[in-house]
Amino acid sequence: GEEAPLDEEAAMEAQTRRQTLARQKLFRDEAKKRIMRVCKQASTMLDDACDRIGQRFLSDRLPPALLEPERSLTKEALSDNNTGNHHDASKKIWPNTLCRLVRPSVARLVVEDDKAVIYHCLDNSRVYHGTPVSPMEFEIDDAPALEQLLTTVEPHWIMVKDLIHGDVEDKMGIAQALFDEGLLATILVETPDRSVQTG
Repeated sequence: GEEAPLDEEAAMEAQTRRQTLARQKLFRDEAKKRIMRVCKQASTMLDDACDRIGQRFLSDRLPPALLEPERSLTKEALSDNNTGNHHDASKKIWPNTLCRLVRPSVARLVVEDDKAVIYHCLDNSRVYHGTPVSPMEFEIDDAPALEQLLTTVEPHWIMVKDLIHGDVEDKMGIAQALFDEGLLATILVETPDRSVQTG
């Protein structure tokens, strides 16, 4: 009969231990949640700071002086009377057009107010801040395709139809906008794929 209090004591100890472990787990879970929240906030702040530094760099720098092999693959070559490398089909972006950024680091994609915004230095003045940067705005769902175009640089190419987007017309429209802005080098290695007509 004397063992009963010991059993009771052991049971109470076990229950206290369980409650302590449960409290510790709650504390750890809550602490982890709060630390993750702080990390996420810090990461967002870091991303924003990097975007601002990138934008400032692009607005401060001189426009790139494209070399002739680079220029010959951009819209600039079309404005010359030298159309040796281009036929009429080259003025337009097709599903099978190969594209890449005309020169690494001349443009940056930033997400602002649920818009995908591209900042670039091609229109910068040779006088410091002589021309304000004029960003290009796109819908947020265009961002993956824009990112692909801005990160494909020499010696690589990406075909318009391989861009990440819902339909080919949108892919062509995005690439055409960047080409018209002078940001893309393009080549057409085969006959234009005219199965999709835009504009």
